[in-house]
Amino acid sequence: MPRGRKGPADFRPDRPQNKARAPGKLRQLPRSAQPDLRAFQAAADLNPPWLALPVNPVAAMHRAGHTGPLLKLLDVLVGDWHESARRLRGKLRRIAFESAAVRDIQRRQNYDGTWPAGIRSAEDSGRQMEFIASLENLHAMAQLGGQHGWPSVLRGLRGLLLKQYPDGRFPGLYHHHASAGTLLMAVGMARSPAIHRAAHWIADRQREDGGWLHPHMPTRKNASCIWTTVEVLAFLSKYRTTTIKENLGNAIEFVLSRALQPGTTTLLPGAEPWNHLAVGIRGDGLFMGGTLKALEGLSFAGATPADARFKKLYMWLIEQQLPNGLFPAIAGQDTKGDPMVTARCLAVIKQVETTRPVQTP
Repeated sequence: MPRGRKGPADFRPDRPQNKARAPGKLRQLPRSAQPDLRAFQAAADLNPPWLALPVNPVAAMHRAGHTGPLLKLLDVLVGDWHESARRLRGKLRRIAFESAAVRDIQRRQNYDGTWPAGIRSAEDSGRQMEFIASLENLHAMAQLGGQHGWPSVLRGLRGLLLKQYPDGRFPGLYHHHASAGTLLMAVGMARSPAIHRAAHWIADRQREDGGWLHPHMPTRKNASCIWTTVEVLAFLSKYRTTTIKENLGNAIEFVLSRALQPGTTTLLPGAEPWNHLAVGIRGDGLFMGGTLKALEGLSFAGATPADARFKKLYMWLIEQQLPNGLFPAIAGQDTKGDPMVTARCLAVIKQVETTRPVQTP
C-alpha cells in the first residue's frame, strides 16, 4: 500500500459519492436501463477483504456505466455463482448485445463471420489480414461484454478458427497468436482444443533466455522481445498444463529482469508503453497494457511480492489510483480514469492479495 495512505474505506451505497464520470464516448448503459447499485450489492460483496485500496472503485465504475467493465467486475467480486449474480450478469449481457457499438460491429461483419480486411503493406497476406481483422473486431466485442453465445461472436470465432493451422499456429506474428489465445478464453472458450494446440505451439518456441522472439529484430542473437513475451505470458499464465507450467518460471524471470526498460523492437519501442495501461482494439493497440499487462501475466503465472522486483511494479500500480477511485488509461496523463483498466487492476489485486502467505502470530 502506498506510504502515508490509510487502508480501504468501508463502502456504503448510500454514502454521497463523487459526481465525476468516466469519458462518455464508450458509454453503453442508458440511465433507464442501468442496473441499480443495490443489484450489485445483492450479487456480490462490494468491499471484500482483499481490496487493499485507499478508495473503493465500485461506485465510480457503476457511474461510468460500461457493460464490459461491470461484467468483469462481477467476475472478480463473485466467487461462486448464485441467483442474484446470474440475473445481473444476464441483464448486462442483454444491454451490451443491444448497444449501438455492438450493432455497428455486427453491421460490418461478412456473411461468413469475417470482417473486411484492409491491406496495410505489400507484405501482408490476405489470410493474415483477414485473421487480424477478425481478431480486432472480436476483441472489441469481448471488451463490450460479448461471449461465444452471441451469434455474431460465434460466427466470428468460426472464421477465426478456420485460419488456425493444424499444428496450432495462428496467422501473423507471435503476439497475434498469443492475443488469439487470450481472446478465446475471454469469450468462454477455455476448454477448446484450439487453445490447447495454440498454447503448446507457442510454448515450444520459448527461447533460452525465457522470452519469445520478434521476427523484425535485427538479429536472432539479440535478447527476446519484451512485449512479445508479455503478450505470450498473459496468455499462457491463464492456460496452464503441467508441461506449460515449467515454461513460466523462465518467462517470469525474463519479464522481471527487463521491467520498465525500453522496448528494442518495432513492437512498442521505447519506454513509454510501460505507462499505457489500457488495451486498444486496433493494430498495435491490442498489445498495449504496459505495466498492468505485465502484472497480469506475472501474477497469474505465480510471481508474488516476495520478489522485490514484482513488489515494485505492484506498489507502483496501486499508487496510480485516482481520487475518484478509478485507474488511468495512461499513468500520469489521464485524470478521469478508465473503468476497464480498473476492472483489470482489481483482478490483479485479488490474485496477489488472496495468495499471500498467511501471517502467523
